[in-house]
Amino acid sequence: KPIRTLLINGSECEPYLTADYRLMLEAPAPVISGALLAQRAVGAEDVIVCVEDNKPKAAEALSSAAEGTGVQVRVLKTKYPQGGEKQLTVAVLGKEVPTGGLPLDVGVVVVNVGTAAALARAVFRGKPLTHRVVTVSGGGIRQPKNLLAPVGASYQELIDYCGGLTKEAARVVAGG
Repeated sequence: KPIRTLLINGSECEPYLTADYRLMLEAPAPVISGALLAQRAVGAEDVIVCVEDNKPKAAEALSSAAEGTGVQVRVLKTKYPQGGEKQLTVAVLGKEVPTGGLPLDVGVVVVNVGTAAALARAVFRGKPLTHRVVTVSGGGIRQPKNLLAPVGASYQELIDYCGGLTKEAARVVAGG
C-alpha cells in the first residue's frame, strides 16, 4: 500500500516526560532534516510534525526550522493518550486504523522526533545511534533531569546520575 503521509510524533503526553520536548526546542533542525530523510525513504507525499498545544515554543522552533521545506507543523490539542501511533493517526488525519492493524494499513508511517533526529545525525554526521535523551523524574528522584544516556544504561545508573532517590521507591516506571 502506498504511503501518503509521514507523521513525526512530537506528542509527548506521558506524565513527567520532557525528553522529546527538549529535543524539539533545542535541536529542531535535525528533527526536520531527519523527517525529510524518512519521507524520502518511505516515499510519503506529505510530512506532518505533530506537537501538542502545551508546547508552543517547540512548535515555533520546529516551524522556523521547517520553513521552505514543505514539512508542516501541526499543533494538536493536549490530550492523553495522544502519542500512540493509532491515536495520532486519528487525531491528525481522521483515519481509523483497523483493529489489529497498523497506520501503514491506511497509508501512514509514524516516526518519533528522536528517531528523526537520530536519522539526520547518522546520515549527515556519520554518528550511529549510541545515545538517547531520556527523562529521569518523579517524586522520588533527587535531581530530576533529561540525560543523554548511552543505549543500554541501567535504571540504577540513570538514577545514580540524578543524585539517587529521596526515599525508597515502590517501583520504577519506564515510558511515563
